[in-house]
Amino acid sequence: MNASSSASIKNQDLKDTTRAKKLWFSFIVDHWKIYLLGFSSVLLTAFVQVLSTRIMGWILDFFASKDSFPFEFLYLKPRKDQFLFLFSILLGAKVFQMISRVGWRLTLGRQTHKASAQLRRDIWDSVRMFPVKDLNSRFTKGVLMSLSTSDVNSARFVYGFSLVALADFLFLGIFTLVTMFTINVSLSLWSLAVLLFLPPLIRYLSNAEIIRYGNAQKYLGEFNDLCSQVIATIRLQRVTQTGEFWRARMIEEADTYRHKRLDAVNTSLLYIPTMGATTIISLSVLFIIGIQYVLAGKMSIGDFVAMQGLVFLLQDPLFELGFIISDWKKGITSLTSLCEVYDNPQDRVLNADETIEVHNEKETLYVEGLKFQFEDSDTPLFENINLSLEKGKRLGILGPIGRGKSTLVDILCGLRRNHEGVVLFNGHRFKMLEHNQLRSIIGHVPQKPFLFAASIRDNIKIDKDLNDQQIWEYLKLACLDQDIKNFPDGLDTPLGEWGINLSGGQKQRLTLARALARAPEVLFLDDCLSAVDTLSEEKILSNLNRHLKGKTIIWVAHRQSTLKYCDEVLELG
Repeated sequence: MNASSSASIKNQDLKDTTRAKKLWFSFIVDHWKIYLLGFSSVLLTAFVQVLSTRIMGWILDFFASKDSFPFEFLYLKPRKDQFLFLFSILLGAKVFQMISRVGWRLTLGRQTHKASAQLRRDIWDSVRMFPVKDLNSRFTKGVLMSLSTSDVNSARFVYGFSLVALADFLFLGIFTLVTMFTINVSLSLWSLAVLLFLPPLIRYLSNAEIIRYGNAQKYLGEFNDLCSQVIATIRLQRVTQTGEFWRARMIEEADTYRHKRLDAVNTSLLYIPTMGATTIISLSVLFIIGIQYVLAGKMSIGDFVAMQGLVFLLQDPLFELGFIISDWKKGITSLTSLCEVYDNPQDRVLNADETIEVHNEKETLYVEGLKFQFEDSDTPLFENINLSLEKGKRLGILGPIGRGKSTLVDILCGLRRNHEGVVLFNGHRFKMLEHNQLRSIIGHVPQKPFLFAASIRDNIKIDKDLNDQQIWEYLKLACLDQDIKNFPDGLDTPLGEWGINLSGGQKQRLTLARALARAPEVLFLDDCLSAVDTLSEEKILSNLNRHLKGKTIIWVAHRQSTLKYCDEVLELG
């Protein structure tokens, strides 16, 4: 790699990191009141922690010497009153410490979870607008699974608990050091001299950890893709008796990921002995020199014990320093990956206010001179397609396998935009139509059904408020009701990944029932009954013909009989 290429990569990495930091900062600004209250709570917690430790030293000196009372200006002469005053301060500090801890948990702690939900919503809002080619290449299911779980879980901490640790490091560290210096400057300097070796050690560990963490995250996406492929082909594995091969492959890949993840975790764990050793050495120095100060009368017993307690307090922010750096680097790395999703080009109009109403048009589809060609192909898949489909009419698309029927459907329903020629939906180009409104009136049943690993009921409802009676009606239209009634759990039957518990024909009929439940105005059926027997197909066609009167339908099939209820048929030869 030459110098210019290396510089280009570094500049791009810097831009990506800057984008991630801007995303993080914008969330902080949007919720600044919550963060201000949270930081105030952490500050109060740190203050009362140090105050409690200092008070314990005063109380010890109070009992060791009759003349020892740090608040002589209050003129509390009776010893009993002096003790009650010191004890009241200690008790009040503990109460405030408890309240302030609850305060930062309810503010900064909750922001961690709110940010997690927001990051996942942003993934969905972005991905659902992606071009199909990006979903098939850059952002595959495995990559998206890794982003929405592992990366989000890592990134969310920089919005909450990592900030708690940072604030605690700053406030507790400052209050502790100031208090130590007010007790004895030279002893404090001796105790802190050991810490000079800490920054280079932390920097080395954090750099090693982030490299190993990034490698593990990248491999996790690849492993998720492999899992999806294995689950999708499980029936084929049974037929070809290759299940053992894939099982061994999965174990090998899982073990590889385990080792990569353990490398990152083991590097993180090195912070503990590093910080612990530093603290122990600091305490040893403090003890050896402090005892000499006490014996020489330069320091009271109470101050010596307080210094010991303060060094223990200082141990917390020192421990946190390593994890703060680690969490911050991992969080920004994950946010950088998420920004690749958020910034990816989308197939939609950015300003929804400029979009056009999609309803109330006589002509649902108008196509003129349509041509499509794959990027890696020298010849068009199809060209010079012209058609006009009025509202409420039914168009059949017929042709042999590989002639572009599914691709044509994707173009007609707006999923593909990389074509030549004119395609108008309700009189307008798809780029001028708002996505959410468009999808609310279009239903699409793909050739390969997609089902969630949930119950049959949940797969039908999705986000619709449907009762069981309505669900049974849609299942009856798809001629699946009797099959479901024969299942022991009925509508509560779990489907497993990719609907593995159903046959091919049952999957197709279930996705058809789900599409009908959306009550779309325009329905695209992409050869969705290819795995259904002819008798069931005839019943379904009759049901759809009766139920979908007045609806616009575009129906793809490779059997002429499937399209007998269509008003016209476009044949791709």
